[in-house]
Amino acid sequence: MTSQIYSQKKFIPTPPEKGSFPLDHEGLCKKQFLIYSSCLRRNAHDNSQCRVEAQAYLGCRMENNLMEKTEWSKLGFEDKQKEQQ
Repeated sequence: MTSQIYSQKKFIPTPPEKGSFPLDHEGLCKKQFLIYSSCLRRNAHDNSQCRVEAQAYLGCRMENNLMEKTEWSKLGFEDKQKEQQ
């Protein structure tokens, strides 16, 4: 049985493409998160119905340095960006 353990390839973890996603320990974006979560519950977890709430939550995370600032088009909000201009 131990011979199987030593013959296995060593697992080498790879970091995520976009880096880490730090937790919001201070609750800076808790309000936006709760609004987004309740929207998902109301809409049977259909995230396409909660795009505005998702964008607000991600915007809050970017403003508070909880995630890397990224163009909205790269996050799937291309159509929303055109409407705002």
